[in-house]
Amino acid sequence: MSDAAPAFARAEWCAFLNRMLEAERAGARALLEFLGEYPRDGEAWKALRKVQGDEAHNCVVLGDVLKRVGEPYSHATGEFLDKALAVRGRRARLEYLCRGLGWSVREIEAALPRVPDEAGAQALTRICDTHRGSLASCNALLKSKDLV
Repeated sequence: MSDAAPAFARAEWCAFLNRMLEAERAGARALLEFLGEYPRDGEAWKALRKVQGDEAHNCVVLGDVLKRVGEPYSHATGEFLDKALAVRGRRARLEYLCRGLGWSVREIEAALPRVPDEAGAQALTRICDTHRGSLASCNALLKSKDLV
């Protein structure tokens, strides 16, 4: 008997994709708010704008995976948005964003062995890699003087 995790059933796979889509949408929208706290085109603003763009792009990627499997995509926004907007202060918001990115990486890593098709696995791997890069950028920002 194999120790490999069983592949997602279709309904479970689609629910996972929609949950991740809602989380990405929440991150993208929260970052739009966070950007208003930084001087436009400053180094911190540029770094966070890239993270925001990646989050928005990930929404498109997840929507495409859902379309490919013939599942309607959710229009909801994940609970991360309200929680992130309730956090006050640049440092605290950035730390919260890092926790959210870390959550997403862990969720994707746990799901990858169960992804039912190669295209879906590749899409999730790209998203996970994007989040790792975003985490590195945000952690560097947490150490910089631009955060003050």
